[in-house]
Amino acid sequence: MERPWENYHWESELGAGGYGKVVMARQKDPPGPKVAAKIISLSRMKRTAIEKEVKLMESLNHANIIKLITHFVYEKNYCIIMELASGGELFSRVISSGRLTEAQARPYFANLIAAVEYMHANGVVHRDLKLENILLDEYGNCKVCDFGLAHVFAAGEDPHTIKLKEVCGSKSYCAPEVLGGKGYVGFPTDVWSCGICLFAMLAGFFPLDEASGGDWRFGSVRTAAASGQSTCHTIYGFYERQCTLSAQVVALIDAMMRIIPEGYGDQKPRPTVGEIASDSWLQVPSDSVYRSGGLAMSDPDAIRAMLAEENEKPQAPVYRGGVGEEKAPSKAPGLARQQAFEREL
Repeated sequence: MERPWENYHWESELGAGGYGKVVMARQKDPPGPKVAAKIISLSRMKRTAIEKEVKLMESLNHANIIKLITHFVYEKNYCIIMELASGGELFSRVISSGRLTEAQARPYFANLIAAVEYMHANGVVHRDLKLENILLDEYGNCKVCDFGLAHVFAAGEDPHTIKLKEVCGSKSYCAPEVLGGKGYVGFPTDVWSCGICLFAMLAGFFPLDEASGGDWRFGSVRTAAASGQSTCHTIYGFYERQCTLSAQVVALIDAMMRIIPEGYGDQKPRPTVGEIASDSWLQVPSDSVYRSGGLAMSDPDAIRAMLAEENEKPQAPVYRGGVGEEKAPSKAPGLARQQAFEREL
């Protein structure tokens, strides 16, 4: 009888959660490189749900997505063998630095967008993009993982019109239309989560506890955005901090965090991942074209002057909790690991 688990040498534990744990392992015969083994207790997760995730992983092949090697059941556990991302989580990288510079964050974000663009092109919505689900290999390249909440559109379905029903994800990364509980189009929700990831990398804190009425910040952001103000500057203003991010990345984050995904009035919709991939901020800074508010310039001296002016201007705090109501500054929602959740409408 074939017993594939006996062909692996189990080494150190890499992490643990409610489902089970992840350990480092190495194949014995023939000897192979170290791998990550996700060991899921079948008493804590339905086998059908695990097999759905495995089937999806088998269909994905991209440099910035964790590769599935094999899978099998042993005793009362389901084991998924994957490539090892020895650099750990991007979350830990950000926590250890406090926050990243734009130059440090740019390649990570480019990797993330490349992975999401590939997923969307193949009809896959991740629905739980967060810093903990972005791993780093030994060279610092990002690898998106954990497809347990992903949705795959069937052939012939239009992902731009079909409304998904599950309220799922991780609280501080969830798009407002997901938490709103009235159904949502999938792809723009991944874009929102990417925007939260980029903001968190650069600021060192979450912009919101959650994008719902349960967080006073969300109402204030919604009001400020409706009046044409920058979401980034508004959030920094809550804590009487000057936003020192470049105008380029502020414009990009503001676009990804547009409250109404399809846009309304003169408000544009959230950009697609393809549009984000071609954004000027993701190009080499000295050669890129500066774009903000419809302005385009290619003179490097003019770009530097504009960025310097942007960073020197203090932004007045904005506290709008309601009509005629002001909110006092509150402690920024610090970065913390988040548990994914899922519930049906």
